[in-house]
Amino acid sequence: MSEENGFSLRITPAGADVDPAEVEELAIQLRRDLMASGISGVTRAVEGPAPDGTRSAELLAAGIGFLVTGLSTAASVAQIADYVQRWRQAHPRRRRVLVSVEAGATSGGAAASGTAGRRSALLVANAVYQDPGLSRLRSPVSDIMALAQVLGEPGIGAFDVETLTDASESVLRRRVAALFADRRPDDVLLLHFSCHGLKDQRGRLYLAAADTELDSLAATGLPASFISEQMSESASRSVLLVLDCCYSGAFARDTPVRADRTVYLGDEFRGGGSGRTVLTASSATEYAFEGGRLTSYEAQPSVFTEALVHGLRTGGADLDHDGEITVDELFDYVARRVREAGVGQVPRKWSFETTGALVVARSVRPAVLPEGVRADLGSDRPVLRLEAVRALAELLAGGREGYRRAAREALAGLRDDDDSRQVREAAAAALGDVAPPRLSPPAVPPPAIETPAIETPEVEAPQVETPSPSPPGSAPVAVTKRRRVLVFGAIGLVVAIAIAATIGTFSALPKQRTTESGNGPAGFGATLGMITLSHDGSIESAELSPDGRWVVTLDPPVDQAAAQIARLWDTSTGQKVSTFDTDHGVVFSPDGKLVAAAYFDGKREVTTVDGESLGVLSGGTTTVSLRNTSRGDVMASLTGHQGAAVAFSPDSKTVATASALATDQPFDAPIRLWDPSTGKLLATLTGHHNGIQSMGFSQDGKVLVTGAAGGVTKVWDVVGGKATATLDNASSPVWISPDGKTLVDTLPSGKDGFELRRVPDGKRLASVAKAGRFAGFTPGSKAYATDKDGGVRLFDLATGKVRATLTAMVRGDLAFSPDGKLIAAVTKEGEPALFDAATGQGLTPLTGHTGKVTDLTFTADGQALFTTGTDKTVRKWNVKR
Repeated sequence: MSEENGFSLRITPAGADVDPAEVEELAIQLRRDLMASGISGVTRAVEGPAPDGTRSAELLAAGIGFLVTGLSTAASVAQIADYVQRWRQAHPRRRRVLVSVEAGATSGGAAASGTAGRRSALLVANAVYQDPGLSRLRSPVSDIMALAQVLGEPGIGAFDVETLTDASESVLRRRVAALFADRRPDDVLLLHFSCHGLKDQRGRLYLAAADTELDSLAATGLPASFISEQMSESASRSVLLVLDCCYSGAFARDTPVRADRTVYLGDEFRGGGSGRTVLTASSATEYAFEGGRLTSYEAQPSVFTEALVHGLRTGGADLDHDGEITVDELFDYVARRVREAGVGQVPRKWSFETTGALVVARSVRPAVLPEGVRADLGSDRPVLRLEAVRALAELLAGGREGYRRAAREALAGLRDDDDSRQVREAAAAALGDVAPPRLSPPAVPPPAIETPAIETPEVEAPQVETPSPSPPGSAPVAVTKRRRVLVFGAIGLVVAIAIAATIGTFSALPKQRTTESGNGPAGFGATLGMITLSHDGSIESAELSPDGRWVVTLDPPVDQAAAQIARLWDTSTGQKVSTFDTDHGVVFSPDGKLVAAAYFDGKREVTTVDGESLGVLSGGTTTVSLRNTSRGDVMASLTGHQGAAVAFSPDSKTVATASALATDQPFDAPIRLWDPSTGKLLATLTGHHNGIQSMGFSQDGKVLVTGAAGGVTKVWDVVGGKATATLDNASSPVWISPDGKTLVDTLPSGKDGFELRRVPDGKRLASVAKAGRFAGFTPGSKAYATDKDGGVRLFDLATGKVRATLTAMVRGDLAFSPDGKLIAAVTKEGEPALFDAATGQGLTPLTGHTGKVTDLTFTADGQALFTTGTDKTVRKWNVKR
């Protein structure tokens, strides 16, 4: 169970010129911001002296001016104190008050009213039964585990979840009783059963435990009346009971069913007290006894729990788009999905003395503001936009978190960008800020880049050459390594992130330099810091955000069909931000604010073909989820893919997605361009007829190159939404130079080499054979790298001649420093190493990792390098020369 952390915030004037009205105004703003961050039930409390033994974020120099109290199950008091300090530093006006954060119970009567109820769930799955007369159910355990994960996700269900599988009747009784005992009225309780439901001769319902005996049903089954009594005696007034059961008339073995085939669930739970809702997959008996055993005569595989999980995980059950999923919305969504599946089940819902909406989960989809507010926001009349500000302020102060977030975003946009000073100031006042002055952005001329004249390179006998110095005033493009592109195929769990790793056979690096050695610049290659992630169990890989601020660790999948568990961490603190499922990989936005993951929501099976185990995914689609890295919550869910390919534009303002399923039969595979901050579809690029295997943007985001299965590559004008070139026999992966003038595609039919082509028309400039695979452009687009069995060479793009050869064998991606002078790579031993890009000379190995390094990235200023790997550490290295 999650620990509850009570706290109080005391807001006082920071100086004599701060009046009480300003203190109260800023305190109200802080309360709104805390609630918008996910801490509900934050209220104003009575004023009074600070209690003894409190822990404050800072010493107070004045008496108490305002008191805010609350209770958090997601954040410790120390984390709340850190949030408050960052809140004060974010704007000068907020520093006109002092805020102390105090742990423990609050004074007066406001604590109870401001306390958020606990959210607890008990999920029961019984699939295997000792009585041979009870047939084994299909797969309730996997259904329950999927439901447990989505209910336990802090950004979705935020429940404390307990699961029971194949439990005995006595264990079920004790755990059900414990769920309902010692509760408060505002606690939210969820009880879910996936098992056999048995109806005796008198029509009474029992739920089958692992040790239930059909001949002694009253003594060994769990009576529905027992559950109803526990619900009735509980103080909680928000209870959801979900029954995904296969019902049967268990009147006697070898005797016909004499009663009707309806289970009167409403009657069974009618006496269960107020505030109760019951959802069932069906209310009809689906099984009968024949020959002393329970056999199906009209049962179909239940899709009920699967639909529950899908509606919660994707946010599809948020039917009114307010950012919250109520039990009524969830039922309507599930009933429709079950009906569309055509399995013969008719879900039912009963509500008993409920008041208000029972919120089951937050939606992962951003809330959509009411239509009238959106219309006023889009008006060219300032008076109507001021009406929108007033409506947004009401939503911001309301109880619906999704609306609060949407209102805050809209108000921030008005505060920063509206052309009316009155509207800007009104929006700033609603946010508790001061409207910033409007400044015209400075004109930045584009860098002068000459169109290269490319010749076919000589590759048989490479000679190391010192490159010509860059012309004075040339500015390197800030590209450190190939941007990640997530590609998840829907069959066989095919995932390709960036380029495949190739292991070399030898290494020739000098010994590591230290700060005391006096060899080279002091401190070059020294460790600047390290943090160890508190990750339980082994990890398969770890991936860094471009700025090194965030890292995602990936657990090994349990089998060929399983998704991976991904954990998002803050590398500055070592704290875990979020846990989620992904089908083999993630991709960060270039600004590090978002992380994308693809998840298949259909059936997963492991089958054996010619003695080899294969994962097979069927009957579903792939959803791409965009998560905020600082909070871990889902900002947008992009649905409707068959497998998924994902790529962000360099400015992080656009994300491209497409289906990645490679098939023998053609199908339409459009490229969809989205606004990642809202999930709004911006444009659709049509023309591909097979799954997308690779795609990438130019540095200015105006050109997109996509490669589909079957060897078709397209060059897109993103602004115009049209393809400027279509290339046949141009295999994936595809690359585009940072300046957007050259693209690379792989030679078809597994040939060793690639082709250089001109953008935008795709004209072939050179065909490079026997050089190995393409390994990336340098940041200034003047050279490119190749990798042949771990041996890396750099070629001049204009002349095709070899610039340098790395002096050690490496594997995986190369990372270029922003100025293009350094190359970071992983050696065949799995250690990070640095090379001089001009000569290829190894500079120093970066020793310290005890496991395989799986990712590395330079900081934006090129002064440091972040590395991470399977040893669960993130290390920062000094690379300043």
